[in-house]
Amino acid sequence: MSQFNQWRIKCPHCGAESTVRSSKQMSDTVREAKVSCDNPDCMHSWIAQLVAVRTIAPSMMPNPKVYIPLSDRSPAANLPSSNQMELGMDHPPPRMATG
Repeated sequence: MSQFNQWRIKCPHCGAESTVRSSKQMSDTVREAKVSCDNPDCMHSWIAQLVAVRTIAPSMMPNPKVYIPLSDRSPAANLPSSNQMELGMDHPPPRMATG
């Protein structure tokens, strides 16, 4: 398995690299992982959580059941909220041809 396919974190006790052994989705915004320290002198195991806490770029397919606050650093945070659904139609609609 490549290093990009594996989530690796440091052990909170000895600082050695640790390996996620398994994980499960707890909710739309929370995933729990079973983690084990790779240091044979430590062998600490624990449960960690990965939680969606801030939105950087809003989804193009938002789930109406999910709320993740917008980050202050998001470019979307500087947009006026009244313009989020605006289509930018500054002209009248075209007339329908008759007849």
